[in-house]
Amino acid sequence: MLGMLLAAFEPLTIGDLEDLIKHAKGQGSAKALVQILGTVIKEDPITHSIQFRHPTFVEYLRRCCIIPATYMSSSRIHINISHAHSQAASWCLHRLKSSKEGLKFNICRIESSFYLNRQIPDLEARVASFISRRLRYASLHWPFHVSAMDDGSGHKLQSELAHIVKSPFALYWMEILSMTGGVMRAISGLRAAAQRQSIEKKTRTRMNDIKRFLMAFSPEKVNATY
Repeated sequence: MLGMLLAAFEPLTIGDLEDLIKHAKGQGSAKALVQILGTVIKEDPITHSIQFRHPTFVEYLRRCCIIPATYMSSSRIHINISHAHSQAASWCLHRLKSSKEGLKFNICRIESSFYLNRQIPDLEARVASFISRRLRYASLHWPFHVSAMDDGSGHKLQSELAHIVKSPFALYWMEILSMTGGVMRAISGLRAAAQRQSIEKKTRTRMNDIKRFLMAFSPEKVNATY
């Protein structure tokens, strides 16, 4: 669980971590983790996100990621961070594919595709209402988790990755990016993910095609639906 928290690109809530653990078929409780390690991690009372109390603990965990397990004493821990990224990548792709809360056409129910984003007065309210926190996280960060996962997971997630970069799902994803200000991050993420040789060439080609499309239209980022 600590590896999952360390791999996350923004703080996860207890509910998020519980959902991730369940998806990964892991053991343990996020709530119990916060209670047991209350001196080093805490739950924010307003956002309910799990936060590290001090950066020195984060640095300690990062050192636990790079020291080989064979050199670790029984009193210390070793974190397989690439495996944690693999679990997070799988979770993100699962959230994107969810039939209930995943990607869909015109997710924010905007009346006309002729409106520019800035012409929609209640856009922020619509985003908050129709794009769940987990879907937003998955949309913004899945390429980076994919780029950092182990090679074995690259082979295991071939079907999920191929699905998300196909039409129409890629278009639904770009719609969310437009509404959440995630276009530039997606460009960087796709550039990194497409370098993974463990991903099928056809999927990597599609990643690069989407990246080029986003780069061509990113100066505008004006309307979300199409």
